[in-house]
Amino acid sequence: MKIKNLVGLFVLAIALLFVPTVSAAFPANVEYVELNGFNILESNVIGVEAGENLDFTIVFDTNGFPASLSVRDARVTARVLGEPGVYATSERFDLLPGNVYTRELSLTLPNDIDLEPNEGLTLEITIESRSDGIGDVWTATLAAQRKNYALEFLSIESPSRISTGEFLPIEIVVENRGRHTAEDTFVIASIPALDISKKIFLEDLAASESVNNEVEDDAIEGRVLLAIPAGTTPGLYTVEVKAFSKDSETVATRKVEILSGNLNSAIVSSPSSRTFSAGSDGKYTLTIVNSGNRILVYNLVAESDNGLTVDFDDSVVVVPAGSSKAIEMIASASREGNYNFKVTVLDSDNNVVGEKNFVANVEGKTVGGNAAVVLTIILAIVFVVLLVVLIVLLTRKPAKADESGESYY
Repeated sequence: MKIKNLVGLFVLAIALLFVPTVSAAFPANVEYVELNGFNILESNVIGVEAGENLDFTIVFDTNGFPASLSVRDARVTARVLGEPGVYATSERFDLLPGNVYTRELSLTLPNDIDLEPNEGLTLEITIESRSDGIGDVWTATLAAQRKNYALEFLSIESPSRISTGEFLPIEIVVENRGRHTAEDTFVIASIPALDISKKIFLEDLAASESVNNEVEDDAIEGRVLLAIPAGTTPGLYTVEVKAFSKDSETVATRKVEILSGNLNSAIVSSPSSRTFSAGSDGKYTLTIVNSGNRILVYNLVAESDNGLTVDFDDSVVVVPAGSSKAIEMIASASREGNYNFKVTVLDSDNNVVGEKNFVANVEGKTVGGNAAVVLTIILAIVFVVLLVVLIVLLTRKPAKADESGESYY
């Protein structure tokens, strides 16, 4: 028996450790509550709409406090029971006897309230303290319903980075949360800082209450392609997305980092140095790589030392998306020496994409082009003159002696 009693006492002691301590209540009293400027009673059923902001003024007193009683770290809390996260609470303050206090709180009801007919929400307002428990609990019933017209974005998807000159794709899903059809629904996406926008038409969106299980037409997907100008200054920009009909609208924002379009371009050269003779050509190759998703146009400009001429196959180069193009360059000089030249690649807005330096080692001497022509002509003339003289000499006949002489005897 002693062992059983000891075991029973031990179990009782352990059980007492886990019994929650109930804090003593204090005699605070809620006198009245104002909602959006109107006095409401606990017996009232208050009609509210989904997404509505509720501003409360709570007036309470401590007239029932004994003169010696004060409550530390009290606070006022308003919450909607059954809706997680829908609550507001005041800062902590001390309560002294014989005073009247007021506190202001704000709640925002969720947009997706979907109540069954005749079902309400309970609004609960409490005055409580960490050390002294609960002073008073005030409750009222909220009869919530959807707004007549309400559009909502269920999702917005877009890249966080985009290059200049490309299209920013924005995938959206819009739902009609209202009680009535949202007629002629549009979506417009814009970047105000760049003064660019794009609008698309969706369609009429039925009210959620009128949608049956087979045809779900209260929500719709859409895609907006927003063209980023090629000359845009790289940086972080705000994208504004708005869905609207004639009766309602909703706006959301996103951030996008716009990068230089030149990041999609690469310049490769091989080789960068050539050795060739004066008067002949040195051939070089420059390859432009476009790793972007749109066609790009490039302009080539050459700067060279005096005495060196550089020519391109074509100074304007078009490179399709995801491909590359090789450009042949021909350098020539009439005299020997070491020459340097630079090729600059520009985009369609004359922004520098890249630069490459080249060296031309020209060896040997050659007669200038005009002098060679003159010398050739002189030699040809001399040759013709000599040929004519030779022909004249060969064709000339010797003179014959006079056979008709006179004789004298």
